[in-house]
Amino acid sequence: MDKNEPPVALAADIGGTKMDVAMVDISGRLVLPLAQHPVPFTADGIAAAQGLLDILQPYIDKAQAYGARLRGIGLGVCGVVDVETGEIILSPNLHWRNLPFGAMARERFRLPVCAAVDVRQAALGEWMWGSAHGAKNFAWVTIGTGYGGYFILNGRFYPGTHGSAGNFGHIAVDEVNGYPCGCGRRGCAETYVAGPAIARQGQRAADEGRSPLLHRLAGEGPVTAPLVFQAEAAGDEAARQVVAGVVRHLAISLSGLVNTRDLELMVLGGGVMKAGPLFLARLDAAVREHLMTVEARRDLRIVRESLPNPAVAGAAAHVFLACGDLRLPSPA
Repeated sequence: MDKNEPPVALAADIGGTKMDVAMVDISGRLVLPLAQHPVPFTADGIAAAQGLLDILQPYIDKAQAYGARLRGIGLGVCGVVDVETGEIILSPNLHWRNLPFGAMARERFRLPVCAAVDVRQAALGEWMWGSAHGAKNFAWVTIGTGYGGYFILNGRFYPGTHGSAGNFGHIAVDEVNGYPCGCGRRGCAETYVAGPAIARQGQRAADEGRSPLLHRLAGEGPVTAPLVFQAEAAGDEAARQVVAGVVRHLAISLSGLVNTRDLELMVLGGGVMKAGPLFLARLDAAVREHLMTVEARRDLRIVRESLPNPAVAGAAAHVFLACGDLRLPSPA
């Protein structure tokens, strides 16, 4: 690689079951294609930290062979992360607590390492190079296996006091009769709108005989969220009721974010947002019905994420910002 080539960063998005990895340059372009790897686990169910570093090793080797100005490694991790040290304070899905993963990566690769919670990195990626570029007050929202997000307020990261400001998926909807949530409580918003919640409601409709179509579509396997959306598109009434309920609960939750923070933009990502072109339009209309002010209804923008993996892009941007190669976008 020519010495005039732009700086690059190795970026990884570490989720509960998979890790996405890419090499990203300072313009947000993928130098190496996005690759996906299963997260290795030990026999006792703990994510293998050294195994993850082993997966990253060939990418480091390739970047150095390119002769690129490799600035460092950016990490997005599902869990509570100390942004200053890269320590994983708690990651329930990986079964990590107080793991100095950032320090482990720095020691092994002898490179700067920048780590943060995956939702922060995703918000940064969209802010730097995606749909939120130039925004001053916005939320990045994931609706997938879980439901939550991150805030940029007044042009600044807003982690909250303990780094958990985006856990709006765990605001209770029905703490008495609601479905048990993975957080240990009952009736959280996540249990009404996330992918597993949609699949659960679809499975119940199939099992109770209210949706023969879902039963046929699932065959010998379980009902999934995509099958529910497929059945709804085919006119299945039970599936329509499930999706209508998801839209209703999402609209109430998301409008609350706007009403309490006066957001100009929400960027929505995650597997549920791949349901089809009409889903976003329906959700947008439903959110506006619950907004308090005329100004919010007029000015709010609700868009899909625009990057292949916003958390990977944001993890790379984190490195470039730390090195002084980039600055945060100026509000429009």
